[in-house]
Amino acid sequence: MHTVRMSDTVSEVEGYLGSIDEGRAKVLRPYFERAREIVDGAAEGRSYGMPALIYRGKALISLQATKAGYSAYPFSGVAVSIVAAAHPELETTTGSVHFTSRHPLPLDVFDELVRARRDQIDANIATP
Repeated sequence: MHTVRMSDTVSEVEGYLGSIDEGRAKVLRPYFERAREIVDGAAEGRSYGMPALIYRGKALISLQATKAGYSAYPFSGVAVSIVAAAHPELETTTGSVHFTSRHPLPLDVFDELVRARRDQIDANIATP
């Protein structure tokens, strides 16, 4: 079983953003801020070694700078498949959505990804 580590003292997300190139951090920061606006009570932590927002004890979303650009990880193949079905132009893998500075992930599509993951977490917690 994978464990999610909550951060009490260190800002995992801000620590990560501070560790990468300022231009790349400037691309990712608005996505993290948007996810916090969408999901009340999201906290910072780590999941699968990545700084992430955590909701109800479960990993909600992580964003990472990659060699090719950027990736959003909702820790759910279901959330990715929901968004990919509605937006077939997206570059996706089973567990991530990829984008670049030239072709950013539209905020409304990102919102759908975060909401799909939030709803999945809520449903899993509501169903024993």
